[in-house]
Amino acid sequence: MFLRPLLSHFHDGADGAVLARDGGRAFVSSSLRAYVLAALADTDASRPALVVAGDDRQARDLAADLRAWLRPRAVRFYPTRGVAYESHLRPPAHLVGLRVAALDAVLEQSPGAEAPVVVVSAVALSEKVPDPSLRPHGFTLRVGELLDLEECANELVTAGYERVDQVDDRGQFAVRGGLLDVYPATEERAIRVDLFDDE
Repeated sequence: MFLRPLLSHFHDGADGAVLARDGGRAFVSSSLRAYVLAALADTDASRPALVVAGDDRQARDLAADLRAWLRPRAVRFYPTRGVAYESHLRPPAHLVGLRVAALDAVLEQSPGAEAPVVVVSAVALSEKVPDPSLRPHGFTLRVGELLDLEECANELVTAGYERVDQVDDRGQFAVRGGLLDVYPATEERAIRVDLFDDE
């Protein structure tokens, strides 16, 4: 259960209604921060909201608090890359997954649907993001559809997945016989597709 029904009390109060309507600056105690931010985001739930926190820890904690007030899947934490661009190291897969999920939530918002609330640190906000036109096109697998495993493998490589013998981490996939294991960056677990012939 989440606490969204209580947000109407914010809009009923004079100060809350003015802040929601006109914007401005408000000093809020830390215990009320998530409530006030959720109420402001709820003012126009069809528009995405961006909440900026001081650092990743504060952003992650605030996102967790906001999930109590809003629909949990609508709240996305957008972390920093975790490594400096100059290092030429790959960011940790779990951070890439969180970043991709947050960006996808904004880009894939359906008309009339509840918009995402993205919570980000000041540093993460200053980091580069990929141009949306470069976004890899996903594909959907359905039960009973024909699937060419090699074509699917090529699509996954083009999308940035690493082909491995055994899937252990996000961003990896493996093909063994009629099995396709894929670990999307945005998911908690790998997905297994077991093919009967090419179906």
